[in-house]
Amino acid sequence: MRKLAFSLLLLLCAYSAVVAQSPDRPALSNEDRAKWLSEMRNFKHDYLTRELALSKEQQDAFFPVYDAMDDEIMAIANETRDLENQAESNPEASDVEIEAAAQALFQQKSREGEVETRYFEQFKEILTPKQLLRLKNAERKFTTQLVKHHGKQKTDGPRRKQ
Repeated sequence: MRKLAFSLLLLLCAYSAVVAQSPDRPALSNEDRAKWLSEMRNFKHDYLTRELALSKEQQDAFFPVYDAMDDEIMAIANETRDLENQAESNPEASDVEIEAAAQALFQQKSREGEVETRYFEQFKEILTPKQLLRLKNAERKFTTQLVKHHGKQKTDGPRRKQ
């Protein structure tokens, strides 16, 4: 349990350091970003393995499928974000372009849900019904821990006198 807590703390500190970069510092290189995403994915694998009590055989079958789903969802989010940024940063964007970007934002969750529903059928072949039920909750708990830790880091930082 202590090893888990230490691993979580270490990864969350690394995450916070990446997120907390100030605007005057250069952005992460593509290589650094890829490394960070890989580390985060590995940590999430470990977390889900424990939360769902996955056997080694389940891990070997589940994570390639889960990562493929995650990649599709990330692609949807990136596509939507790109459309939004293009519409917002272009002062000459037409109302049609702006509306298309807004529509993409409103449809994002629906598109992600379609991907998850499609992968659910594959997960049913790997996970037990109880593990299927716990999967979404485990994902939420993982995200909540990241957000909570990030918020704590912000409030625990050096205090300035006003």
